[in-house]
Amino acid sequence: MEKSFIVMNPTGIHARPAKKIVEAAKLCSGAVLLEKDDKKVSAKSLVNVLAIGAKHGDTVTVSAEGDQAEAAIEAIGTVFAAVEVH
Repeated sequence: MEKSFIVMNPTGIHARPAKKIVEAAKLCSGAVLLEKDDKKVSAKSLVNVLAIGAKHGDTVTVSAEGDQAEAAIEAIGTVFAAVEVH
């Protein structure tokens, strides 16, 4: 399954929200991918999540397979929707 989200954080996806994305991705037993501008990376790697370079207003598609895929996508979506992540 997959779902697209808009990055709402004015500073984009930096270290703190990226860590939350990785934690959420690890809820899922299978692959969890982030896609932006034809670049697709594993959401289970902090380096990959940061490398995608998601900035405020960007659309990122999250796809996941396996147990807890829907929960992982929704949790990641919450991070993208957050205006600020502490």
